[in-house]
Amino acid sequence: MENINQIFLIGMMGSGKSTVGVMLAEQLDWTFIDIDMELEKDRGLSISEIFEDGENTFRIYETEKLEEIASKDHIVCATGGGIVLSEHNYKILDQSFCIYLDTSLDTLCNRVEHDNSRPLLSVGNKKEIMKEIFGTREGIYKSLSKLDITTDNKSIKDSCKTIMEYINV
Repeated sequence: MENINQIFLIGMMGSGKSTVGVMLAEQLDWTFIDIDMELEKDRGLSISEIFEDGENTFRIYETEKLEEIASKDHIVCATGGGIVLSEHNYKILDQSFCIYLDTSLDTLCNRVEHDNSRPLLSVGNKKEIMKEIFGTREGIYKSLSKLDITTDNKSIKDSCKTIMEYINV
């Protein structure tokens, strides 16, 4: 088993990265970091407000934050769903222990149906947009993943238990 000093949770918006991350960090007695929350705190703006300057600007901030976090130990990090799209970010994450919270499109759509805080879902049919985003990102998530956890019909506690067993803690 490799020496795991940090865990990056990857997956689609609505997959449970932040929720699982909080509980997992608590169980490990590590620090939990949510990249989106950190960006909001740093900038004094919501993610939607940051996106008003364009997705590219948001992605630059996201990369800077990932670089900063990647140097820390004993952290559980919830990444943004699109962080894997940058080749630079991919290289950082590929050297890290990534867990893909694998969630079906139907479950994702149900989870974000009434969530209006997600900039990429603010215009158009949410299900169609989610389907397109999912199609673009799923293979990338799987290629980075050292552990793939299916979250459909699984509690947060069960997801954490699976992770804890895998990392032998």
